[in-house]
Amino acid sequence: MARVRLDRAQLTRTIRGASRSELETTARQVMNRAKVLAPVDTGRLRASIRIEARRTLTLRSVFTIGSDVEYAQMVHDGTRPHIIRPKRAQALRFRIGGRIVYAKVVHHPGTKARPFLDRAMREIAGGKGYDIRAGR
Repeated sequence: MARVRLDRAQLTRTIRGASRSELETTARQVMNRAKVLAPVDTGRLRASIRIEARRTLTLRSVFTIGSDVEYAQMVHDGTRPHIIRPKRAQALRFRIGGRIVYAKVVHHPGTKARPFLDRAMREIAGGKGYDIRAGR
């Protein structure tokens, strides 16, 4: 699952004295920006981007922004070249240029990463003067 986490304890060096409401506002802004930046084919990925808010045992506020669709991480992080084989049929069926094509195996070239969550985090946090470093 592709996710970006806003954890108040982990960001204390960056976001000194941030209140829960300020962190919640930032999380909502990151979610909204991620929805704008998410690539759209059917709109399912964009519609699935959500915030999960919870408190830890130490009463820290943690906001997780992400999507639960099965391909979200592949879109966000990209994929390497791989082989696709049919699971329940003898051949794969797909459309190329209006023609129906059947194949027993497809050598997929991979996909380029489209890190919409990371980009949203950098844009929103950078706009507020926060210094965000990678570290999922």
